[in-house]
Amino acid sequence: MFLANPPEYSQLESEFAWEKTHFAERQRRETAEPVMTRVSSFAKNVKSFIAPKRNKIASVAFDVMQTQDHSKPLKVLDIGCGWGDLMLEVHCRFAQLGRDVLPIGIEVSKELALLSEEKIAPIGGKVICANAIDGISDLEPDSIDLALMSSFLEHECQPLQLLQRLHTVLAPNGAVVLKVPNFDCWNRLIRGRKWCGFRYPDHVNYFTPKTLQRLAHESQFAVARQNVLDKFPLSDNMYAVLAKSA
Repeated sequence: MFLANPPEYSQLESEFAWEKTHFAERQRRETAEPVMTRVSSFAKNVKSFIAPKRNKIASVAFDVMQTQDHSKPLKVLDIGCGWGDLMLEVHCRFAQLGRDVLPIGIEVSKELALLSEEKIAPIGGKVICANAIDGISDLEPDSIDLALMSSFLEHECQPLQLLQRLHTVLAPNGAVVLKVPNFDCWNRLIRGRKWCGFRYPDHVNYFTPKTLQRLAHESQFAVARQNVLDKFPLSDNMYAVLAKSA
């Protein structure tokens, strides 16, 4: 499922920048469904209290990469890096193993690109302010060890072209760790058009586990991991690890 007329990339730099549309959508939901919004907020607060440092995409990335060669810095690409917090967390986790991380972010929002650059510059990182496809084109082939897409692929109007470009810059033993809304989740089936995964005009693509796997195969990736918990139907989101298949 996809949005027929998504915004132009240039509109995402400022007019439809994520930090603006996210705030507007939150206000809309608070007005349209105040009770459901409070329940959802309470559940998130409880979850944060129980597991305050839990970030599944960072945990999956750590599990996937921790056994690989530590003799050289790990080059991490965060596509749609936002405020840069995920890059900082990944850097801190691998630092516990004594491994250097060189973070590279790609962010189309001009404001967020500046903010994330300020955060990761002290640890040797940089941020490319561009749409994802153009940003990846600035990178050398086989240069990235780990690519992260945390709640990003649903924003990309050309997901196949993006993964094809990413395949070129990913190292032979590299991995892609991603998180997207799960169109097959029970909440979407129950809530219908009121499902929290629908965000206009931000989300332009929607995936099920099967369609995500098909997209991966079409871009010469294999799904290296997507277990039952990674696509649990009670969760609005699903996770996957992709590896080069060719």
